[in-house]
Amino acid sequence: MFELVLRVPQARVEPLSDALVDELGALAVSVEDADAGTGAEHALFGEPGMPAPAPGWARSTLVALFDDEASADAAAARLLAEHGAAAADGGLALQAMRELPDQDWVRLTQSQFDPVAITERFWVVPSWHAVPAQAERAIRLDPGLAFGTGTHPTTRMCLRWIARHADALAPGWERVLDYGCGSGILGIAAARLGAGEVVGIDIDEKAV
Repeated sequence: MFELVLRVPQARVEPLSDALVDELGALAVSVEDADAGTGAEHALFGEPGMPAPAPGWARSTLVALFDDEASADAAAARLLAEHGAAAADGGLALQAMRELPDQDWVRLTQSQFDPVAITERFWVVPSWHAVPAQAERAIRLDPGLAFGTGTHPTTRMCLRWIARHADALAPGWERVLDYGCGSGILGIAAARLGAGEVVGIDIDEKAV
């Protein structure tokens, strides 16, 4: 996979992003602040009490991903010919074109997950971590492509509610419907905490 990095005037960001995807074969395009990490960097969404922010950064960087070097090179050549430095607004400039090493992006993302405390005694723990000593109950769940790891606030609040109310319910309490179950974490938690029957439903093929 090859990455093409272009410095672009703000007025050209949207049309060039569209052209990269629709006409030039880019697999993905991201827009970044060209001044990120410098004194000229500014928050796109503004701050309380400050004037409304501009619709984009004054100077932007487009980062486009391509399957191969030939596609990236052809896209760069066409864009530079049509929108190069001779344009009245300064046009675009090529910053870099480089090959990206192959990586297992799913596993790389998974490695960023640590055990999540739902309550002091109830935890969600990826398989590559030891269960914390204070955890009396733990769900072993490896983060993957399906939604639901216990880190999102809504998921965590639902898990916390289940954990805090389960002991007050009779064994085999209630049937539980986990609608849009994703990883199945809410249904698994309900089953571990005493639910009599759990049904999980999702339209995502990667859901459990």
